[in-house]
Amino acid sequence: MSQMDNLLLANYTELSLHECGREKCQPGKVITLDVKTYHLFHYVLYGSGTFIFNNKTYQLKKGDMFYIPPGETALYYPSDNNPWIYTWIGFSGTKSDQYLKRIGISDDHPIYHDTKELNLKPLFNDLADRYNHSQFLSIECLAIFMNILYKMMIAKHKEDVVLSAKETHIRMAKQFVENNFQFKIKVTDIANSLSLSPNYLANIFKETLGMSPKQYLTDYRMHKACQLLSNGVLSIKDVAKRVGYANPLHFSAEFKRVKRMSPTTYKNQNEL
Repeated sequence: MSQMDNLLLANYTELSLHECGREKCQPGKVITLDVKTYHLFHYVLYGSGTFIFNNKTYQLKKGDMFYIPPGETALYYPSDNNPWIYTWIGFSGTKSDQYLKRIGISDDHPIYHDTKELNLKPLFNDLADRYNHSQFLSIECLAIFMNILYKMMIAKHKEDVVLSAKETHIRMAKQFVENNFQFKIKVTDIANSLSLSPNYLANIFKETLGMSPKQYLTDYRMHKACQLLSNGVLSIKDVAKRVGYANPLHFSAEFKRVKRMSPTTYKNQNEL
């Protein structure tokens, strides 16, 4: 290779490329990867297959990507009825670990799923085409790969922002319940305090906490009721009022449903 060609190599301290390719695998072809000194991405262009790493088995399909870290081995093979076609890229560099962390890829999370919005397939195909045309990993190949990393990092950032917003809404909803549980509040009051629709609030509660806002409100009220009952000073009627129930019979029914015993039984068993 000439001196000019050497200047075109994708070989930089922060990020370097080591190998690249694209393969249409035949059914029954099992690959046990030799240990590499660099990171490897495999992106599934078509078909499906199996990836085994760290004693875990992953069934992958078009649009999935699997990661193999340096110093590790893995086993992977195509499905019999729909064998995969994939591209791969090997890379290293002083910033590799930072890129992977920002993307959310690690030994424990070696699978990445492409989306229609992200659409990494053309970039991985372009990367393989450029390498096959020139037969060396050029700066142009590095630019394509950096664009892949960039798009993955931006997508992760957007995901984190959405998650952060949900977590903020959950935290504020909990705070509203803690400050107002003693009043006659409903789920619509919690949602209105956050300028959210009740349906959206219900969805993020279910997704984040595994329960509805109504269930959370009821559970919190029963938690506070248990504290008051354990003190042994207040009557059942007064405890009911203190936790937002005007009707002591309604309170008793809810308490028994949640705690599997009546308020009176709980009070007798737990009075300090």
